[in-house]
Amino acid sequence: MQTGKPDELPVFKYEIFVPESGQWETYYWSNLNQPVAGEQGLTAYLINTTANVTERIKQIEALDNSLEREHDLNNELAAINEELRSLNEELATSNEEMMASNEELAETNLALNETQSTLQTTVSLLELSQSRFQTLVKEATIGIIVLMGKEMKVEIVNKSYGRLIGRTVEELLGNTLFTIIPESEASFRPVIDNVRLTGETLYLYDTPYLVYHNGEKIEGFLNLVYQPYLEDDQSITGVIVLCQDVTEQVTARKDLDRAYEQVRLSKEAAQLGTFDMDLEKGTLEWDPRCRELFGISHTDEVTYDKDFITGLHPEDRERVISIINNVFVKAVSNGAYDVEYRTLGAEDQQLRWVRAKGQAYFDEQDKPYRFIGSVLDITEQKQDELRKNDFIGMVSHELKTPITSLNAYVQVLQGRAVKADDDFAIGALVKIKSQVNKMTSLVNGFLNISRFDSGKIHLDLQSFNLDELLAEVMEETKLIAPSYTIVMQPCQPVSVNADRDKIGQVLSNLLSNAVKYSPKGKTITLCCEQMGDIVQVSVQDEGMGVKPESVGNLFERYYRVETKHTQHISGFGIGLYLCAEIIERHKGKIWAESEIGKGSTFYFTLPHTSTALNQ
Repeated sequence: MQTGKPDELPVFKYEIFVPESGQWETYYWSNLNQPVAGEQGLTAYLINTTANVTERIKQIEALDNSLEREHDLNNELAAINEELRSLNEELATSNEEMMASNEELAETNLALNETQSTLQTTVSLLELSQSRFQTLVKEATIGIIVLMGKEMKVEIVNKSYGRLIGRTVEELLGNTLFTIIPESEASFRPVIDNVRLTGETLYLYDTPYLVYHNGEKIEGFLNLVYQPYLEDDQSITGVIVLCQDVTEQVTARKDLDRAYEQVRLSKEAAQLGTFDMDLEKGTLEWDPRCRELFGISHTDEVTYDKDFITGLHPEDRERVISIINNVFVKAVSNGAYDVEYRTLGAEDQQLRWVRAKGQAYFDEQDKPYRFIGSVLDITEQKQDELRKNDFIGMVSHELKTPITSLNAYVQVLQGRAVKADDDFAIGALVKIKSQVNKMTSLVNGFLNISRFDSGKIHLDLQSFNLDELLAEVMEETKLIAPSYTIVMQPCQPVSVNADRDKIGQVLSNLLSNAVKYSPKGKTITLCCEQMGDIVQVSVQDEGMGVKPESVGNLFERYYRVETKHTQHISGFGIGLYLCAEIIERHKGKIWAESEIGKGSTFYFTLPHTSTALNQ
C-alpha cells in the first residue's frame, strides 16, 4: 500500500484430507499482491492472486527423483560397458535417447533455477516488509501495543505507548500488562477480552485513563482502537491496541464548553440580546431577547430591511444606518460597532433605548462577510439620565439669576473700591470675580449638557479666521495663567464655517486643562494647520500625562482621572465631554495622545470653509 509496487509472497504448503481418496494430501500455493492506483496516484486497494502450484512443485520433485535414478543408471552402464559392446547399435540408439533426456533435464534445471530465484526474491521482499513494519511500529507517534493470550503478555510495543503510561519499552516487553498497571485492569481488561473472544474491532473516543508510576499520577484522554491479532490460520491469539493521546483536545473542548456556559449565564443575567448577520447569504438571526427589544414575539425569519431598519426610531434611523455602513468599511472602523439608539416595538409600539456592540469580519479582500454582536436594554438608565439632566437644567437656570446678580454687585463694588483707593477691597473683589466666573462657567457647562441631551443646542454658523480665534483665546489664558509659557506655532490664515463662540469654548477648555494639569513654569504650545479639506488644531502641554488605558475615556461624561496628583484638582468631568459634543456636531473629530510624566496633546479637526458643513 505504501510503495505501490507488487509483492509476491513465498510458496507455502499445507496438508488437507481428501474424502475421495480417504488420504491426507499435500498442496502448494503461491500469492501475489498487485497494487491498484486511485486518485492522485495513491494506492487505492490491492488485488491478491492465489495460484495452486502443486503440480509444478510435484513435477520438480519428480524431476529430482528422476535425476537420482539417472545417476544410478549411469553407474550401472559403466559397470556393464564391456558386456554391452556387442550391442553398439542398440547402445547408440540408447545414447541418442539419453541426449534427448539430457536436453530435457537441462531445460528442467533452468526452470528450477528460475523458480529458486523467484523464491529468494520473495523471501527478500518479505524480510524488507517485516523490517518496514517494525520501523513503522517503533517510530509511530501513536501508541501501539500487541497483547497475546488471555494473560495479555506484551509481544510488541513502541515508545509512544510507553510514554503514555510512564514506562520504557524494555519494562513492558515480555511482561503481562496489568501486572505493570493494575490500576487500569478493571477499566480495560473486559474490553480487550471481548475483542479477543469476539474478533470484532472496537473504536472508543475520548476515553479517560489513569495510571501511577513511582507515586506520580498520570492521567488523560485517549482515542482507542482494539483490533484482533490473527495468525496465518485465522485464529485469534491476541489484541492490537492503538492509542492516540487527545488530552489537550478534550481539555480544550471542556474549557470551551465551560466558557460557552459562562457566556450563556452572563448573557441571561445581563438580559443581552444577540444578532448574527451573514452578509454573503443575506440572512439575519435574532435570539428571543433581541426580538423582544424590537417588540417582536414571533419566531419567523427576520430581515435587515423589514425588521431592523423599520424597528429603529425615525429620529435615530439615518444616524444608525450611517454608522453600520461605516462598520462594513474596514479602513474606516475596522469592523467595530458601538452605538445607542431607540427602537419602536413592531407589535407593542413601545419605545426602548438600547446599546448595541458588535464586530464585522472581513475576508482577505477586506470584504465583510459576517456581522455579530449583542444588544442591551438601557431604557431605565436613559430615563434616569433624562430625569437627571432635566434636574440639572432646572437647577442651572435657577442659579443663573443669583450668579448674574452677584456678578453685577461685584462690578459695582469694584468701581467703588477703585474710587476709594481701597487696595484690600480691590484684591478681594478680583478673587470674588474669579470665583463668580468659575461658577458661571460651571453652570453654563451643565446647561449645555442639558441642551445637548435634549437636542436643543443651536449652532450659530459663520465664516471666521480660526487662527485669529486661537490668538484671542491664548491671550485671555495668559492673563489668568501668568506662571505658564503659552506659545502658538506660526499658522497661516485659515477660514472655517463654525460657531465661533462654541469653538472658542473648546479652545478655552483645552488650554485651561493644560494649565490645570501642568506644573508651573511649563510650556503650553498651540498649533493650527490645514490638511486637505480639514483644519487640525492641537494643544500640547508638559504635564503629568495620562495612562494609555485612560486616554479613551477622557471624553466621557463625568469621567475624571483619579490619581494622587488629581485628587486636589477641582472639576466635574464635563469639560472634555462638552468639547467632544461641540466638535462632533461640527462634523469634526477630537482625540488625545498622552504619556505618563511627559505630557498630553489634544487634537481636534474642523471642516475647511470649502467643505460644506451642512452636507
